[in-house]
Amino acid sequence: MAGVSGFKKMNWAPKQSAWEEMQAARAKRRQNMEDFMARSNALAAGFQRAATLQIQGIGELAAQNAQARLQAKAKEMQAELEAKFASISKLV
Repeated sequence: MAGVSGFKKMNWAPKQSAWEEMQAARAKRRQNMEDFMARSNALAAGFQRAATLQIQGIGELAAQNAQARLQAKAKEMQAELEAKFASISKLV
């Protein structure tokens, strides 16, 4: 038993050659770079969409504000015309 206790591992699987290790490391780096680029592109697209939505929201708020001003002005003009018509109809 004394001789068996000195083994740390059995080494049943053959080791890769240096060339195979380099190829595996190169493939792993390539995959990591592709994953990073995909995540970066997704992040950039998300920020671009958020900016677009924010600009659209600002545009919609501006349009609603302008519409409210126009409606208020139209009501004011309508009230003026009704007042003028009422004064003219009293004369006739």
